Amino acid sequence: MSTANVNATVAGRSHTFAAWLFFLGVILPGNMSFFLGDTKFNPERVAIALLLIPALILLLRKGRCLVAADLFACLASIWMLATSTSLQESLSSAAAMTLEFFGGYIVTRAFFFGHPAIAEFVRVLKVAVAIIVAVAMLDHMSGKLIVNDALGLGGEPEYRSGLMRAASVFPHPILYGAFCAVSGAIFLYSEARPLSKIGWVGLCFLGCLLAMSSAPFLAFLIAIFVYCYDRLMKSYPWRWKAFAAAIASALGFIFLTTNKPISWIVAHLTLDPSTGYFRVATWDRAFYNIGLSPWSGYGFGEIRKDSDEFFDNASVDSAWLVLALRFGIPIVVFLFLANVASFFIGFGKRTTGRTADPYMDNMRTAFTLAVVILMLAGLTTHSWNTMWMLWGAVIGVRASLYEQFLETRGLREVRSRQNHSVAFHFPAT
Repeated sequence: MSTANVNATVAGRSHTFAAWLFFLGVILPGNMSFFLGDTKFNPERVAIALLLIPALILLLRKGRCLVAADLFACLASIWMLATSTSLQESLSSAAAMTLEFFGGYIVTRAFFFGHPAIAEFVRVLKVAVAIIVAVAMLDHMSGKLIVNDALGLGGEPEYRSGLMRAASVFPHPILYGAFCAVSGAIFLYSEARPLSKIGWVGLCFLGCLLAMSSAPFLAFLIAIFVYCYDRLMKSYPWRWKAFAAAIASALGFIFLTTNKPISWIVAHLTLDPSTGYFRVATWDRAFYNIGLSPWSGYGFGEIRKDSDEFFDNASVDSAWLVLALRFGIPIVVFLFLANVASFFIGFGKRTTGRTADPYMDNMRTAFTLAVVILMLAGLTTHSWNTMWMLWGAVIGVRASLYEQFLETRGLREVRSRQNHSVAFHFPAT
């Protein structure tokens, strides 16, 4: 069987069982932990562990090809483990984080390749969103975090502007809000019928409002703005270059006109000025501590031995800062490159263009937007458990979409050369 036929066979499978098992790990509460032997598991880790070996076999079979994002995701995972080998506690925690991120990446990278598989992913995502938002509505109606109460975790619900912040099945409202923002970005492009689009995107927007969290809400608004821009400018192939140039110009202006550009950006990614000022203070203090241990970080919980009392009374609400503090600056570089490489880095190959499948073209845009939302939300949101796994999973889906785009373009070029060859040997008379 030729490579093209193998690819067509792999891309023609929907992997329904893998999709349902994966999202079962998302729907079940991440705080619902238990031990298997000496190893601590929660639902998403169990789902990933069950799917990981079949995923590796599927990904490494003949007909699939590796992309740049695979390298950087692997390097990020290796770095997390390598910098945590000195402390057994840190190694155990790093192994759990690696299983969630890299396991989620490998599972979606392997199973969700091709139109049927991507469509199945979106179909089961809809079920997950409906259940998760329904639980969040129950939070509001009952006036308590019903999942936390059911698991005996306790904790009083948080309020903002007089409204309770729903958390649904997630450990914290901000993670629930980030999930709704990412799902909404995908539904903006996955739904062809206007009523279906309004319904699913509207449900995610409602879910985001129930979370009452600044970063996910603003990320959702950015996703809607990008979608509207794309629809209005769809006749112009250069629209994304213009958009990227506008973003680069805005960032350049901020860096040239502010003393602390990163802190300025972080402060303006929040709706509540008080939380913005707190996050600026967090970034300033975190940068100081990162500078004291830039290569290997402090592991889990070790930073308090080398800093002042700031982190004794405050959390670090940024995924990028938490990773740098735990594992050093290289992990941030590897994670950033894994995100960007999933849709942009082609090692000299063209990474944009349209194919004969409009749905897959739309899904490439959808998951690019989802990856960017996770990167932006990570500036003011710390991801752990289910959302950390979903970050790796979304990158994995986007990398698979990128792989298939390269395959489709390659087949198109082969057919073009064959047609030219036929035209040469059998000229028209």
